[in-house]
Formats: sequence, structure tokens, C-alpha cells
Amino acid sequence: SLHPNKLEFFYKLGYGKKEVCEVLEKLGQEASENDLLQELILMGKRPPESGTQYFQPNLAAQGVPLPFPQGSTEEPSEVSDDLRPIVIDGSNVAMSHGNKEVFSCLGIQLVVDWFKQRGHQYIKVFVPSWRKEQSRFDTPVTGMNRSNRFSI
Repeated sequence: SLHPNKLEFFYKLGYGKKEVCEVLEKLGQEASENDLLQELILMGKRPPESGTQYFQPNLAAQGVPLPFPQGSTEEPSEVSDDLRPIVIDGSNVAMSHGNKEVFSCLGIQLVVDWFKQRGHQYIKVFVPSWRKEQSRFDTPVTGMNRSNRFSI
């Protein structure tokens, strides 16, 4: 059985217990969180079975889609066998960069740029949808630029 904290982690990402259990059955109980998440992401590319309802998390995808090379029709995951798609917990990154005092959009931009410099073609940043609202007094938002190529 999966540790409750790990199961909660996958719930927060929008995966159900059934999906997590299927992946655990396939990969084994000793599989790392990264391996489990990779398999769950791959499963997510399949069309859902009819009648199946999935939990929809209240997250806003704030990915920075990068252009495909000219003439390319490949999916991002097929661009390079060496590089995996990148999924970033934007809230964690922004709060860490802001020393747990401010939500730093610059922190997110630095992480995205770091992966881009290494050749990654697909980068998606998830941020809670309430971050699109006005700054909270306890964790103000800094570095937000509405004209930037990604916005909160």
C-alpha cells in the first residue's frame, strides 16, 4: 500500500487512487515518485475510458510553450529521447525563491530559463489558480509582469 503522504501528493496533482494503484501494480511498490509520476503522465495521454470521471484540480497551467523547430509536427515528448517533459511546481519554486515571504515570479522565470538553456522543448509550470487574483497580504506577489510571456 502507498504511504498516505505520497497518495496525497498524487491526489493534489489530479490523479485518482485507481490510477496510482494501476501504476504501482505495473512498476512495483519500490518505484520512485519520479517513475510513478512519469508513468501517470504517460497514462494521461490516453483517452479516458467512457464513463470514467477524473478529479480536476484547481490549478492553472502556466507553461511556457516553446516553438517547435520549423516543419516539425512532433509532440514535445518526441523532440528528443534524451530530454523529458518538464513539469514544475510553480508555487513551491516562487515561494522558495521569495524566502517564504513573497511569491517570486522571477524564481519561476529563472527555473524555466535554466531548463530552456539545457535544450528542453516542453516546460509546464503549475500555479494555484488563486495566484491569478490580487496579491495576499501574507505572501505578496513580486516580479509579475502581465506583458511577460507567462503570467500568473
